[in-house]
Amino acid sequence: MNTVKTAVIVDDNPPTRTLIFEVLNGIGIKDIVQAINGEDAIAKIRETSPHLVIMDWKMDVMDGLECTQRIRSGIDGIDQKIPIVLLTGMVGADAEKKAYEAGVDLFLEKPFSIKKLHSGIIKILGPA
Repeated sequence: MNTVKTAVIVDDNPPTRTLIFEVLNGIGIKDIVQAINGEDAIAKIRETSPHLVIMDWKMDVMDGLECTQRIRSGIDGIDQKIPIVLLTGMVGADAEKKAYEAGVDLFLEKPFSIKKLHSGIIKILGPA
């Protein structure tokens, strides 16, 4: 994970963004950009070429599932292989299946545990 330098947090809830920011800082990711919806995220991902994206599913303008599908499609000129963590209040196997079919690397239900987010990021990116 030593190569990870930049992450984008996409969530319309400021306290959630703050919590994720603190988790990322705790594992050594210091260059963190924040976005409030999927459309904002696409622009910021283009600008920063992050190594990780963590986003909420339900947001105005463009939700996290649609944003994930756009990233994976390559239509925006973004690296299609960026690891994506999707956080959601939607529960159940159907929601998880939709998320993985869209291309997320990790699906976590809200409220998520900091430990699960932390270990999920380490699993995706590798140990420090």
